[in-house]
Amino acid sequence: MTILHRDPNLALKKKDFIMPLLKKLGQLLVPQRMSDNRTRDVEPLEALLLVYQSNARLAEQIESHAELAPYPQVAERLRRIADEKRAVGNRLRKIIEDLHGSIRERVQPLAIGKNHWQRLICDLEDQRKLDDIVGRYEFTLIPQISGGSEFLAELKRIHDRHRQFLTRLIALADPQASQT
Repeated sequence: MTILHRDPNLALKKKDFIMPLLKKLGQLLVPQRMSDNRTRDVEPLEALLLVYQSNARLAEQIESHAELAPYPQVAERLRRIADEKRAVGNRLRKIIEDLHGSIRERVQPLAIGKNHWQRLICDLEDQRKLDDIVGRYEFTLIPQISGGSEFLAELKRIHDRHRQFLTRLIALADPQASQT
């Protein structure tokens, strides 16, 4: 039988170890990463604007890539994805305008690629970034949106479909082809 000796400083050591760890964990749950990898808290309106702007940029990017798609059926599917993203954007715009007022649109550079395959890779990477933003700020957004958990669940389902379709297109596209 082992007898454990209680160290009176053990509780203090645990507190000194656990409290900074819990603080760091709290920062990681809803952070906004800055260029030097530090984090700061994000206001719910900022999170909504970030999701809205990222979504709008990706919709525009996918639409421009649809214009350059080598096959009409691929172009049509990319246009549908862009339309779905614009519909989500319209819902987000209404939520933001109800909370804050008008939105000032920002022009954001679109990802480009030298061929169809590279453009699809850019679209998939940007879709994953958007998914990361939504996941990172999910708990900040839910209380701000009427029916927030349902809206975000629907948004995740839409994003999953988009990601799966882009992944299938990438698998079918030839990375060496000079498809314009």
